[in-house]
Amino acid sequence: MKKIQFIFLTLSLFFIACNPAKNNLLDGIKELEAEVAEQSTGQSVVNLLSKYNQFVNEYPDDMEMSGRYLYRSAGLSYRVSNFPKAVEYLERGVKDFSASKVTPDSYVLLGTIYEENLNDPTKAKAAFQHVVDNFPDHKSADRAHLFFKPEDVKLQTLIGQQEEILYSEDGKMNAQVSADLRRKYADYANKFPEDKRTASYLYKSAEMQNSMNSGLAASKALETLIEKYPTSEASPDAHLLLADIYDNQLGKGTEAQALATTFLKKFPNHKKTKEAQFYQKPQNERLSVRIKELEDKLYADKTARVDIAMANQLIGKYETFVQLDPKSKDAPGYLYKAGEVARSTNNTRKALSLWERLYAEYRGYEKAPQALFLQGFIYENDLKKLDKAKEIYNTFLKKYPKHDLVDDVKFSLNNLGKPADEIIKSFEKKDS
Repeated sequence: MKKIQFIFLTLSLFFIACNPAKNNLLDGIKELEAEVAEQSTGQSVVNLLSKYNQFVNEYPDDMEMSGRYLYRSAGLSYRVSNFPKAVEYLERGVKDFSASKVTPDSYVLLGTIYEENLNDPTKAKAAFQHVVDNFPDHKSADRAHLFFKPEDVKLQTLIGQQEEILYSEDGKMNAQVSADLRRKYADYANKFPEDKRTASYLYKSAEMQNSMNSGLAASKALETLIEKYPTSEASPDAHLLLADIYDNQLGKGTEAQALATTFLKKFPNHKKTKEAQFYQKPQNERLSVRIKELEDKLYADKTARVDIAMANQLIGKYETFVQLDPKSKDAPGYLYKAGEVARSTNNTRKALSLWERLYAEYRGYEKAPQALFLQGFIYENDLKKLDKAKEIYNTFLKKYPKHDLVDDVKFSLNNLGKPADEIIKSFEKKDS
């Protein structure tokens, strides 16, 4: 028997080796799969789908791989919410390549799409029943059996399974799983509003939306939770998260203070009373804390690229503070820092406007001269408006003739408009 198996394996390897075109196609598929797994783009997905279909069309006798590639094609289509196309791939796979080992998985995905995305319970039942009847010992049979359980039990189970895979090992949230989870949370809340789990699901949904900077959507879920489930275990945390979103994202400081007051009245012995008390502080104090938190996050890894969204958020908070408390000793410093952050993200016009405002409104600030110089620097190097740069540099020399930057300003004036290689040559002549 072992001899026969060895001969069969040898022959299989021989036939594979004698089909270089197939091998090249398989290698191309592997390369594209690695590319999509590492950094998926629309074009890379299209290329991979094309290769899968090419294999199926050219090697229909390879039941295993053709079925597998149709299943993967359906998975890619499912990821981009092209459900009719995913169904097309799956139905072809289970019909033409039923001997493939992925056939039970194909039926389960087919049933899932019919049930959750295409609202066709009859076809969903047929797909799941096929797995129950024909593949009772396959790992996918558990999902098939789940279809026939009560709706609340089914949703609870599916939610639990999705929650387990929401985060990768490095702590990153899977966007597709998150979207699916939020749909299931909402579905459960609509179908079982009286169930005690609903408040928890609403809170978890809001947490995910908030982590994706969807503060408005998160606030809606939290407002519903607080109104409809005031005595739930999730209610205290919902008050605090909503206060944070109001205060930190939606510019509703007064509403945040009101929520904090309500929290302290309703939950006086709660372990998070200090968090609630934070929202009762003056708004400029809260802003200073937020600014420090964002600064720490933005500059936590000095080797990484600046997070533009976070940088813009920080700039906004700097400006809000200055608008709220223009006479604060911190106001001019925040404007100066805002200009630095804008410049670091190549938003030169924003940086220019911030430094112009600083110089116009806080002429006595210690870094006002630097703000004036940096205006000239931007006009010279970024906007290429040399006349304006010259005007600012000359103003600097008149206003601050003894400043440490005088030599830099004179150098800039003497070399306005000169190409870099000409400036370098002038240095070389001086050195020689």
